[in-house]
Amino acid sequence: MKGLLTVILAMLATAALGGGLTSVEINGNSYSNISKAYAGSNGKIIIIFPDGGTSASADSVPKDFLKSWDITVTVAKAAPVVTAQNNQEQIIRAGCFREVDGVVYDVRRAESGWVSYSNVKVLQIVDGGAILVVNPEEEDYTVIFLKDMSPSVGDTDYLTFTGKPDGSHSYINDLGETRTVKAYTLGRICARADIPASVLSGEKAYAVAPIDGVPQTDVLAQLPDSSSLTASGSGFFVSADGYLITDNHVVKDAGHVKVKIGDEVFPAEVVRVDADSDLALLKVSGEFKPLGISMGEVDLGDAVYTIGFPDIDLQGTQPKYTDGKISSLSGIKDDPNEYQISVPVQPGNSGGPLVDKSGKVCGVIVARLNDFAAFRSTGGLPQNVNYATKGKLLRDFLGQGAEVKFTSNSLATGDTSVATVQKSVGIILVY
Repeated sequence: MKGLLTVILAMLATAALGGGLTSVEINGNSYSNISKAYAGSNGKIIIIFPDGGTSASADSVPKDFLKSWDITVTVAKAAPVVTAQNNQEQIIRAGCFREVDGVVYDVRRAESGWVSYSNVKVLQIVDGGAILVVNPEEEDYTVIFLKDMSPSVGDTDYLTFTGKPDGSHSYINDLGETRTVKAYTLGRICARADIPASVLSGEKAYAVAPIDGVPQTDVLAQLPDSSSLTASGSGFFVSADGYLITDNHVVKDAGHVKVKIGDEVFPAEVVRVDADSDLALLKVSGEFKPLGISMGEVDLGDAVYTIGFPDIDLQGTQPKYTDGKISSLSGIKDDPNEYQISVPVQPGNSGGPLVDKSGKVCGVIVARLNDFAAFRSTGGLPQNVNYATKGKLLRDFLGQGAEVKFTSNSLATGDTSVATVQKSVGIILVY
C-alpha cells in the first residue's frame, strides 16, 4: 500500500489541486496541504500531500473529510483486496518503473540526484514537454522544462513530480524571446520485460536496463560489501608506502573506507582531514607508485587533465580520462584556494588529481558548479564550470604531519604519462 501512495507523489504529472478539505487530523496526527484523497484496498483511505502520503482506516478519518472528497465508509471498506501479484501489475501499469538513459528506476523510492517539486504550474505546452513555473506566486519564481509527462496535462494545470535532471532546454516564449532553462525528465514508462529483476523485487532502487531481454552486468554487485556501499570517489597516492589523498566530503560520513586499485581492494584508514581545504589523507598497506606533487602553480590557460572514477554504477570501474584548461586562477566568488577548470567532471571524480603537462599534481578535483544554484543566481545555465583545490593547499596539508614523504619528481612524459598516472589513481569506496 505504501508503494501505491508514493506513485502519485514521485512521478507522473498528476494534475490538479482542488477536491475536498486540504487538512485533517487523524489519530492525533495533523496533515495539511492535501492534494488528493481516495479509497484504497483493505478499507484504507489514502491521503496525498506534498511531502509524501499516509493511509488510515476509514473509521479513523473524520466523516466531514471523507464527505468532502466524495468517499463513503461503505466504498472504502468495499474496496477489493488485491493479491501481491495483481498489486505489482498495477504498480507497473501506473508507471512506477521508469527508464532514463538505459537505467531503470523505481520512482517510488528516493533517488540520488532526482529533484522533487510540488504544486508546479504549467505555463506553456511545447514540443516534447512543458514549461513549468516553480513558486509561481513568489517574486523569485523559477522556470523549468519537463519532458516525458502525461499527454493529458494541459495549460494552467498544477503538477507534483520527482524528475531526473536532464541538461537544459531552449524555447521561444510568448513574447518571441529565446530562453534556456533547466530540464528534467520523468523517463519512459517500462513494461515488465524492461525492468531488471533486482529492481522489480525491491532489492535495488535502480539498475541498468536489459538489452533485448538480456540482463546487463551489475557493476556495484561485483564490489566487496556492495550492499553496504553508500558512496564513492577518486583518490591518488602521494607516497610509496600507501598514503593517498581524496576529498574530505567523500569520506566525511564514512563508517569505514576501502580503496580499489586495479583489480585489488585494500582496507583504508582515514588518517586526518581538513574540512576547510576539503582534503583527507588515507593510508593503505603496501607499496605503490606515488604521483609527483608540483611545487609551483599553473598559469591561466595551462592544459590540465584528471583521471578518476565518475558514476561507477553506470559508467563502470575502469578509469576515465578528461582534459581541459585552467579557466581561472580563483574559484567561486574569487576563492583564492581553488582553480576554475574546464576539465569535465561528474560525481565520483571528487578527490582525483588535477595533473599538469609534466605529469605532476597541481590540484585536487573538488566540485562542479551547481546548475540549479547558478540558474537561480544568473538566470542562465553554466557550461562545464568545475573547480579544483590548489596545489599549495595540498602541499600545506601534506606538510602538517611528518608521516607522509611525498615527492615532487616528474613522471614520465609523452605517451606514457597518462598511463603512469592511471596506476596511481584508485576508487575510494565508502561504507
